[in-house]
Amino acid sequence: MKTVPIIIPYYRAPEKLERCLAAIRAQSYGKTDVFVRDNSDDNILYTAAINEGLAKFAHSPDFDFVMVLNQDAYLLPNAIEHLVDYMNEDPACGIACPIQLASDLRSVFWGGSLQAFPNGIHDAKPIEHYSTPFPTYWANGAAMMIRTAMVREIGYFDKNLRFVGSDSDYSFTAAARGWKIMVVPDARAEHASGASGESDDLAISIIKAEDMIYFGEKWLTGGLYRSLAHEGPQLTNLTVKFAMDALTRGVEIMKSR
Repeated sequence: MKTVPIIIPYYRAPEKLERCLAAIRAQSYGKTDVFVRDNSDDNILYTAAINEGLAKFAHSPDFDFVMVLNQDAYLLPNAIEHLVDYMNEDPACGIACPIQLASDLRSVFWGGSLQAFPNGIHDAKPIEHYSTPFPTYWANGAAMMIRTAMVREIGYFDKNLRFVGSDSDYSFTAAARGWKIMVVPDARAEHASGASGESDDLAISIIKAEDMIYFGEKWLTGGLYRSLAHEGPQLTNLTVKFAMDALTRGVEIMKSR
């Protein structure tokens, strides 16, 4: 049994943090190493805190998986055990997530992800719907287990997404490399709504909006690539379409030979 490090980005909520830590201490999986990145003074926000933890753990052969956990996400006692068991059984799974429940532990807060842009939308069916592991479009960053081998392959979270969108961005990056993003219903967590780090509503709202603009440029419009690449200024939607059509025809011709 290998130790599972747990990265918690923390911001000025001692009661929530203590409850989160108590839930970790109560886990049936007994080997954990908790890294609390205290953002209370410098507030580097979610993504930078997670990347700091990944840099600390992901390159060591001592760890196969690392858990990312919000300070207001409280794991039920066998959550880590179920996640580890599933990821050991499915080596193609890069990220595995528990079901997230409301405080009544019956109502589903997050049971998979649907739309990612411009706002994330959760799937939240009745709890009876969830029985066996299933794929989701993107992992919810409040509670997810990440395979360290995948981190070594695809790298860290995109630092340009400072507060929101980095979980879906990382999931899409992983999926593009062939990794599976899974929900493991036997693993569960209570998740109190409200993200950590919201010390200034206006400032955070601006950061969130900027994050989504960047996400859209990166994934939806190709604008980010156009701003970075040598050929970027020449890439209109029409030139991209012509190039893709030509490549597709070329493949068809080669296959027909």
